[in-house]
Parts: sequence; structure tokens; C-alpha cells
Amino acid sequence: MVGRLKLTVTFILAAVLVAPGLLQAQDQGRFRVLVPYFYPLQGADDDFGKDASKELRKLLDQLPTHEAIEEKEIKNQAKRFGLKMDEMDCIKARQLAAQINAKVVLCAEYTENPDKTVTVNARFYSVDTNEEFPVSPVTVPEKEKKQAAQQILNEFDQYVQQERAAAICADYYQSQLWEDALRSCDEALRLNPDANSVRFLRARILYEMERYDEALQELEKVLAANPVHEDALQTAGYVATVLGRKEEARSYYERYLDLNPANAAIRMNIAYELAKNGDPRGAMAFIEEGLAVDPENPDLLEQYARYAFSAALQIEEESAVAGQDAGALSPEAQELYRKAIEAFEKVFEIKGAEMRVEDLRQIIAAYIQLGELDNAISFAERVLETHPQEDSIWSIYADALQRAGRLDEAIAALDRVREINPSHPNAALRQGNWLIQAGRIEDAVAVLKEAVVGNPERADQAAGLIFAYGYQNGYQKKNYPLAIRAFAAAKELPNLSEKMKNQLNFWHGFALFQQAVVEQQPNTLETAKATLPKFKRALELLNQSGDYPSTVNLTLSEIADNVNAYIEIQEAIIKRGR
Repeated sequence: MVGRLKLTVTFILAAVLVAPGLLQAQDQGRFRVLVPYFYPLQGADDDFGKDASKELRKLLDQLPTHEAIEEKEIKNQAKRFGLKMDEMDCIKARQLAAQINAKVVLCAEYTENPDKTVTVNARFYSVDTNEEFPVSPVTVPEKEKKQAAQQILNEFDQYVQQERAAAICADYYQSQLWEDALRSCDEALRLNPDANSVRFLRARILYEMERYDEALQELEKVLAANPVHEDALQTAGYVATVLGRKEEARSYYERYLDLNPANAAIRMNIAYELAKNGDPRGAMAFIEEGLAVDPENPDLLEQYARYAFSAALQIEEESAVAGQDAGALSPEAQELYRKAIEAFEKVFEIKGAEMRVEDLRQIIAAYIQLGELDNAISFAERVLETHPQEDSIWSIYADALQRAGRLDEAIAALDRVREINPSHPNAALRQGNWLIQAGRIEDAVAVLKEAVVGNPERADQAAGLIFAYGYQNGYQKKNYPLAIRAFAAAKELPNLSEKMKNQLNFWHGFALFQQAVVEQQPNTLETAKATLPKFKRALELLNQSGDYPSTVNLTLSEIADNVNAYIEIQEAIIKRGR
């Protein structure tokens, strides 16, 4: 949002400045036009230029929206800046106009022709936008100064219409009336195709209308006229990014930053836009150039590290989609994680305890991703010296310890998480899961009992962890004692839902049944006596499974009949043995 906001503000300001003279004229009366002497070329008589300019000033004074600056004021103001009105060419006239609150300046040059005519080439300039409005060449007899002035005035009316259309376009733009704004800009460009500020605004309107290809084409026209138009370069980069043209976007942004190499804020905004639109490696490239200029800038370092993380994750996701080994980091991803670590550790050296906790956590996460658990643990311990109350650091520290096989320390670290944040959403569940995976089911139940008090959803989640372990490592591997132990332990948790109780009872009973089937096979008096209670208990549990069997396409009555048959067999063996 920061980058988008920056662009939006820039565009609005650009829109307001399209035709400030007309906008101000509406509130403050007529705006001022500087008409210096027409400038003679090739030894032409200067009297024509003086007289023609005088006639034009008279005509301008008759307009309701404009007034010509008086000749005397022009001379006096020119004198202030060491100029003479007789020697004022176009460049000097434009410079003076900017100093004396003129909104428009006329530049006119003329030559004398052999047939006693004079040809005038004139153009109006907006002082605020520096844009030119050309006037068609005027050729008149050398004594017809009024005629020359009148023809220039006739085209000045076109200039006024163009400025008015541009101002209306800007006004519609600010009101977000895109269709109306576009029509007004088109009218302004019809009257003056070289109005670059209007063309830029038109590109912005097309962007707002989501006509991105057209917006980019229009921006190219702006840049063809002015290759160093900073807003156009920045906007073109953004639009190309939206279109997914990453290389093209980078090119625009690089041209923009060539003009502003040390502007870290703009560089970070540009990088943000690239990263937001799926190009974190492109964002890194822009930040790298900034770091070459300012290598100790913590803001640049922070962004660089974050984009390196994003790029590494992007590579991992691409590898997963391609079916590559999810557990193996590619060399490119490893390099990106190392770059992220290096940048963030520099920030830590600069900021110390003031560094963002999430960024510190990212360093530990990167070490874990690289499999460098000792580094992850040692860095986490450094951070905890300055951030002893940050539960997120203790949490990822516990992850590193658990992965390193230091389970008791990992459990203790999560105990610290729970002390700091008693409402932590998953610390107790993770403790329980780690203990379960280590085969310490009873310890896990003790931890999980506290986690599920008053929370049936969490109770079912915790029981599900124990059930999954018992099913995968016990029942499926025919290790029935382990399965029975796990299913029975899961039922010790409070607040279990009826559905979960039914599931656990079914598999507890079914595992007990399978165990008894194996144990009764010698068909001796001893085995019958040993397994008969198990068959009966299995039947009891199965009958407490509700409708669960049907949810897994099993028929309880058939299973119960089978169990009853084994019960009858054991009873017969025992009776015969007696």
C-alpha cells in the first residue's frame, strides 16, 4: 500500500498542475500573460516587433479570462534582473515570466521577406507546465501589425480552449469520473497533441479504468517526448508490473533510478511494487543497487532480506509444483536464505534490541531451513538475551531444539512460551505432539489435558494427534499393544466430542480384538482364559462406538458377530478344559 499511495499522490498532484492558470483564474480573476517584443531575426526591423506586441497586448486585455502584463511593468521587471526588453529572446522571456507571476508567455520571432511581407513564428508556453502550444506561421504585409496580432490572438483562443479542457479533465480525474475525464483529455489533446502533461494524465485515467495496455502505450508517447519524465517512468514501471511484464517493468524502473540513484525511499517503493506483483528477485536487484550506494542503510538491508526470504520461498514452491524433493533445498534457495541472514544480521548489529522481532525470528527460521540447527539455536539464544519476553522467539527456539533432538529443552522452551503467553494458540499442542512422536504418550496426555480444558474443538484436535500416532505406528504395523495404549490414552482427555469418543472406542475395541485373535491361536486352556476377557472388553468398546463404523464403510453387526464367535470358542475351550 505504501508504494500505491505514493504513486496515487504523485498522480493527483500532476493532475492538479495540468492547467493551474485556468483553475486559479476561476477563483482569482484573470491570469497574466507576458508578451515581450517580437524578436527580430536576420536583421529584421525591430519596429514591427514592438508594434505588433503592443497590438497583441491590447487584444488580450479584451479577454474575460486573461490580461496582458503592461509594457512598462515588463521593462521594470526585466531591469530588476539585469535584462533589457529590447534584447529579450524566448529563453529570457520564459525565465522572467516565472519570476513575475505570469501564467503564460508568448515567444514570437519574425523575419522580413523580399516581397515586403513579414513572417512570424510564435508559440505560447504555460509557465507552470513548461508546455508549448504552437501557433501557425503568420505572414502579413510589413505594415499590418494589427493583422499579425489578430491572427495570433485567434489561435490563442484555441490555446485557451485546450487549457480549459485540460483543467476540466483534471477536475473530473480528481472526482474519479473516468469516462468524462477521458473525453476532456481527448479534447485537450485534439487541440494540442504535444501537451505532454495532459497525455500523462490520460495514461493515468486509462490505468484507473484498467485499460493497462493502452495506458502503457500512452506512457510511451510521454516518454518519447520527454525521456526523463520521472512520473511517467515510475508509472510505466508500475503498469508493466501489473501486466506481468517483469523485464519491461525493471527497465522503466532502472531508467527512473538512473535519475534518482540515492533516493532510498523511492527505491524501496519500487521494490515493494515488484515484490507485491510476484517478482521478489527483481525487488532484490533494485535494493542491491541502493546498497551499493548506501551499504549501511538499515531500511534497505531489511527490505533486501525480506525479499530474499520471499524469493527463496518462491523457489521452494516452484520446486514442489515441479515434483522435486520437498525436503531438499536447491542451491539457489540456499543462497537466498544466506543472503537474507547476512542482511538481517547487519541490521541486528546496527539496531540491536530495536530491530523488529519478526525479522529476528526470520533469521532463526532461515538457519532452520538450511539445516544449520546449531546456528539457529545459538542465534536464538543471543536474541533472547535482549528479548527475554518475546514468546515468538522462544517458540522458534523450541523448534530448533526439537529438530536437533534436544526434546526436553524444546519442551522447556515451550513451557516458557506458555508462561509468557498463557493463551498461546498451539504451544501446548506442539509439546504434546513432540512427546507423542517420541513415544512418550503418557507425558503427552499430561500436557494436553491442560490445553483442552473447556475447549472441545481443541480436545478433539489433541486426541486426533494421539489417535494418528497409534493408528500409523501401532494398528497399521500390527503393533496392537501400542495402538491400544495410544487409543486408551487419548480417551483420558477431557471435553471430547461424542464423535471423537465413538471413533476412539471403535478402534480401541477393534485393536483389542485383533490382539486377542493373535494371542488365542494356540487354542489352549491358558490362551482361552487370557483372551476371553479381551474379546469381551473389545465387544463392549465396539458397542460404544455409535454410528462411527458406518462412516468408514464398516458394519458393526458383522464385526460384533465375529467377536461373539471368538467368545464362544474361548468359553468352549475353557469348559472342555475344566
